[in-house]
Amino acid sequence: MATITFYPSKPTGESTIYIRLSLKRGKDFRLSTGFSIKNAGDWNPITKLPKKNNEYNKLLHSKLYELESFITSEIDKLLFDNTKSIDDVSSKWVKNIISQFNNEAIEDDDFLIVYANKFLRNLQTKTYFKNGQNFIYKENTIEKYKYFVEDLVAFEIKLGKKIKVIDVDDSLGNAFIVFLKSEKKQSQNTVGRTIKRLKTLVSDAEMNGKRVNVRYRLMKGFEDETIVTYLSLDEIKKVIKTPMPNPRLELAKEWMIIGCFTAQRISDLFRLDSSMIVYEKNTPYIYLKQYKTDKKVKVPVHYKVEEILKKYDLNFPPRFSNNERSNAAMLSDLIKEVCIVSEINETVRGRLNGIIGHYPKYQLISNHTLRRSFASNFYGMEGWNTPMVMEITGHSTEKNFYKYVDKDNFTLSEKAALNFAKMKHEEM
Repeated sequence: MATITFYPSKPTGESTIYIRLSLKRGKDFRLSTGFSIKNAGDWNPITKLPKKNNEYNKLLHSKLYELESFITSEIDKLLFDNTKSIDDVSSKWVKNIISQFNNEAIEDDDFLIVYANKFLRNLQTKTYFKNGQNFIYKENTIEKYKYFVEDLVAFEIKLGKKIKVIDVDDSLGNAFIVFLKSEKKQSQNTVGRTIKRLKTLVSDAEMNGKRVNVRYRLMKGFEDETIVTYLSLDEIKKVIKTPMPNPRLELAKEWMIIGCFTAQRISDLFRLDSSMIVYEKNTPYIYLKQYKTDKKVKVPVHYKVEEILKKYDLNFPPRFSNNERSNAAMLSDLIKEVCIVSEINETVRGRLNGIIGHYPKYQLISNHTLRRSFASNFYGMEGWNTPMVMEITGHSTEKNFYKYVDKDNFTLSEKAALNFAKMKHEEM
């Protein structure tokens, strides 16, 4: 009788998972499964499987269990085949079975997961055209597609069958939506983007000659109601005037002010340095090419930002870490604390962890709030027009820009009312 066990190749850290298949004396095989565990400390030595202590390990646990069943099934086929026997099992045979399971054979790229993995690998060198320009895919985009493929694998495990590219239609798309919401607990916006990626994937397969179900075109990406949380100019002034209890929060406060008055994404905020500052007619500007879009912007330096730069000898404040993601995560946490200290605690409507409700405002503040604050505060302000604001934020279309503007802020309507009053006065 076959005995199958799994084990990590190393006792700690990220480790390849190996399989040991024992059939009888002389038939004992040890090979890589093609899977890896992010932390070998999460391995359960009793069950010989990963602990189910996070989503990744739950998925890995299920996948290894499924691999064991797949190999057992293939061995059973040998037992009932009059032309073959256990003696035909070799290291190469086991390796081929594992490859079949992992859908790595060339003929298996009709399977959705296989095609998705190929698509993901191709993104490393693939380019796309937008507004007449050729762009490479950013690391963040590739990372999002990695999570997308993980979602597909988890969905396939839930279904208990392998999905082919041709199986994808609006019905399967709807089932995927239900899975993402109920099992993965994803927000409406995240689910909508995931479905959009699924449609992109199948469209790419169709362009590459794969047979598809035309009903996949009925799938549509979607997004939830846009709720813009931003800091008003009065709230920003309140933050500026409030002393912070320690240097770390003071540093976060400075980056917060810079973010509110430069309107740059977090991916660009921590890339700012003195070499980007240029004086023209004694006026300082920040010149930069935005990381996400490669768009060049020229940002006039707000006098409050200039005060911070002078504090650091015309340079930007120090970062929290040398790691970009760590910087972003730390700032996101710290600016909430800055708002607590500054008593930005009014109860407002917003979305927290995907749930719309009413919360103390400081809970809703994130890195992206800073960019939104610029857009909402200067949109409709006297002396400002939409193209001026967009030139600083770097938005290419008004459609995308308006997602950053508070829809409940009726500045333009109030301005129109003043114009009506002025017209009335002139006619009298």
